[in-house]
Formats: sequence, structure tokens, C-alpha cells
Amino acid sequence: MLNSPVIFLDFDGVTHPRLCSPEELFSCLPRIEVVLQRHPKADVVISSSWRECHQLHDLRQHFDAGFRHRVVACTPAPKFDHREPTPPHVREFECLTWLEGNRPNSPWLAIDDAKSLFTCNCSNLLLTNGSIGFSESDALELHARLVSITAQTTATGCTNARGPLEDL
Repeated sequence: MLNSPVIFLDFDGVTHPRLCSPEELFSCLPRIEVVLQRHPKADVVISSSWRECHQLHDLRQHFDAGFRHRVVACTPAPKFDHREPTPPHVREFECLTWLEGNRPNSPWLAIDDAKSLFTCNCSNLLLTNGSIGFSESDALELHARLVSITAQTTATGCTNARGPLEDL
């Protein structure tokens, strides 16, 4: 499993629009799960600020029951002096810290709507439009990126992803 892809998942602006009603919370999550079902080796690590207020077990409850086992962890909460401005690229730093301690050398993607939390032109970022959340075009991009990652890591033990997303 060392070379299995890791998906770092934000919630607000990804699994639902950033500003939404309670009824809309996690309205985009099924679209993400459909893509990831086609990539059974990819695991999810929650990078959302929700991890600072909720336990992993509680966060998993937002996912389909058959998918929850693939939500393997949360990134570490930042340990910064909150009287100071948040360091730049903090979300990317959290992802890299988690990878270093848990899955060194694993391919990864972050699905997030906050470009400023990552280095400029971070190739591991799938940037969503936070006002709408994870869209159909994001689903196609996620699938394509996972196919590419899988093709690159097949020699190290990952299996190929299944076909196109014709049912999205």
C-alpha cells in the first residue's frame, strides 16, 4: 500500500459549496465517491479544517457506508501561534507532513478550493470553484489524474484504474 494514491480532501468549497444551507452540506460528496470507486487503491485523508472540531470517526459518517473504510486519517492540525498570521501554503505543508510520517513516496492529490494554501502552480492540487463545490468537470479531471498516477505507479504494485466515467 506504500505506493497507493492518497487523496487529501477539503470539505467547504469541495464536498459542498463554501456558503450553503445545512441541506446542501456534502451534496457534492457522492460525485467524489463515484470517481474514487473506480480507483480502489486510492485512500482519502481529510485535510479540511473540520478535523479540528470533529473526530475521524464522526467525519467518516458523512461518507457512504461502503466507502468509509477508505477514509484512513486526517492531516495533523497545525501547531502555530494563532496570534501570528497563518504561514503560507499551510495546507500543502500539512499534506506533506502526513505523507512523510505515514506514506513516504506515495503519489498524492489534494482536492481543495483554496489556492493560497498551496505553493504556486502546485501540480498536486485539483482546485475546485468553492462557490459550487466539486463539479462534473472536476470529476473528469480527478479521474484523469488518478489514471495517470496509476499508470506511473503500476510497476510498483498499484493496479490500473477501470475505464472512463461514462456514468457520471
